[in-house]
Order: sequence, then structure tokens, then C-alpha cells
Amino acid sequence: MLKRINNCLGRFTTTFDNIYQKRINFNSFLKSYKTMNEITTILNNFLVETKASAALILNGKGKLITSLNLDYSDSIAAMSAGILSMSEKFLIDLEKGSLKQLYLKSSDGVVVGNKISGSNFVIAFSREGSNLGILMHSTDELSVELSKNSLLK
Repeated sequence: MLKRINNCLGRFTTTFDNIYQKRINFNSFLKSYKTMNEITTILNNFLVETKASAALILNGKGKLITSLNLDYSDSIAAMSAGILSMSEKFLIDLEKGSLKQLYLKSSDGVVVGNKISGSNFVIAFSREGSNLGILMHSTDELSVELSKNSLLK
């Protein structure tokens, strides 16, 4: 009889542990979801305020964190990481400090990349007609605001 009770208690403990672990995983997922929602909201507000056409956030290895108004954002994130990495190494080799902001101008517009924190970057895309000074300054402010987010530290 005692053996049966111990066996039953053992199964109950295992079931309880599984349920508890799933609850912890769900809470972690919910917290990450809320944080990603905050990041997307901040990025969307930035696009509205600066009239930039698109933006993305990536880590230093080229993995896309989030993007707005971009097709093929995974590929763009990977290519951007290559450009940012080479630019950082270039500045280090010239002993000019670390990369903070990168500006690219094309025939159709501009691209401004800003370091958020660690190895995370925010990239903003804008058409030629937008105010470049405001875009560069706002991108800098955006990276400071995003650096406060726990997922981007």
C-alpha cells in the first residue's frame, strides 16, 4: 500500500513539475511578446515622426530582430550586418574610435544606421526629400531609447 502511495505521489510531482515548467515558459514568452510589442511601437512612432520609409533592428550577427515596411528584411539585415562589421573594423584599424552612426546616400534616398547597444543596430531608410539632419538626430535618439529595452541590452 505504501509503495502505491509513493508511486502515485511521484507521478503527481512529475505532472506538477511539468505544468509549472510550462507556466514559466509561457510567462517568459508573454514577457518577450510585450517587450517586442514595445519595440515595434517605438519603431513605428519613429517612422511617423521622421517620415522615414522603413526601418529595421538587427543584432551584430545579422539576425533580424524586427522590421517595418520592408520586403526581404532578413536579407537586408544580413547585408547590413556585413557593412556595419566592415565599417567598425575599418574605424578600429584607423584608430578612429568605434562606430556610432553610418550614413549611406543613394540616388533614391538615404540609409542611416545607428548602434543601439552592444552589437545591436537600428537602420532607417528614407527617400531623398526628407530632412537628413532630423533623420540622423532622430535615429540617434531612437537608439538611446531602444537601448533601455531589456531585449536590446
